[in-house]
Amino acid sequence: MRPRTMAIVLAVLAVATFGSAAGTHANPVRHADAVRHTGTPRSAGTASHVNTVGHNGPAGHPDGRRHADTIKYASARGCSRPGQWPPSPCGKWRLVMHGGERRELADARIAPLDGKGKRLKQSVAPIEVSGDGRHVAYFRKSDNRLVVREVGGGKAHAMAADLLPAGFGMDDVTLMLSQDGTRLAVVYYEERKEPTRVYDTTSGNLLWTAPWDVELLGFSGDGGELMAQRRNDDHFIADLYVFGPRGELLHRKPLGEDYDVGPYALAADGTTAAVVTHQHGHVTIVVYDLTSGRITTRVPVRVKGVLHTVAWTGLAQVTIHAHHKKDTAPTQVRVLQVDTVTKKVTTRESYTILSDSISFESCGG
Repeated sequence: MRPRTMAIVLAVLAVATFGSAAGTHANPVRHADAVRHTGTPRSAGTASHVNTVGHNGPAGHPDGRRHADTIKYASARGCSRPGQWPPSPCGKWRLVMHGGERRELADARIAPLDGKGKRLKQSVAPIEVSGDGRHVAYFRKSDNRLVVREVGGGKAHAMAADLLPAGFGMDDVTLMLSQDGTRLAVVYYEERKEPTRVYDTTSGNLLWTAPWDVELLGFSGDGGELMAQRRNDDHFIADLYVFGPRGELLHRKPLGEDYDVGPYALAADGTTAAVVTHQHGHVTIVVYDLTSGRITTRVPVRVKGVLHTVAWTGLAQVTIHAHHKKDTAPTQVRVLQVDTVTKKVTTRESYTILSDSISFESCGG
């Protein structure tokens, strides 16, 4: 059972192919089977931080970096020859910044290679943007290595060379970055039964692994833990799991809900989970204390479209990205911020994905 990179709805093909955006954190599909949004679950950071910090207002981030210079989303353009359907990804990955600037990610593969080194022309290569919009993970054209690049002229750090075992293709993995981009989880296609691997994105070293047979949901707010889930026979969520930095099981919370749930986010403390629930047309953010198993708060949310990602971006703040697609119009993204103490819900921003996008990946935080 797998996510993140999460089932994405193609800006061009959503209605014709799928009808509407799928929820994040679904089991990853092979890129040859569907062109997708690559939006991933987010609630991450680095273990040295004591809490999650998301976008720090309109001007900048805590380290002085301008918010305008961080990634809003990455987009792949679709092209087709006469009589061809669906379109194929073409050109280069485009990074749309929060300030409106567009940059090309020239060294990133736009189409993946399979386990035999064959280019899958009608598939989209994995790509992942960190929650804070400062890092992007992708497969590099020149040597097919998985790298994480810091936005703004930063170096592209290559992950371990054996990241793809023999016979594995780029289409066999889903990528998840922590909120601040210091951790990268590589989730393998479920049939491969390969444990999830977590890497340090600066050194490229393998840090730890997590079981293959649970569906990974993302990092905790400080990047120190991973949250996962396991579904029951009716495809409802039976249990939430939290794994520590050595792959050990820290928490297991039976949800026992008889309605649809997800996406999810784990706070920096590793014990507070935000779960989006859907019941009778109503959406609610439910906050759990995984230590006691108790619900600490519920916040109703009125939103149009599909809730695609949820992330802890403050001690009591949850940020949600909602995707809305109507007919053949471009996908609309609305970013909401939820105060779990006051229960106030505000709109941080709304934007439209480039109309020629065949796939996109938003920052999530």
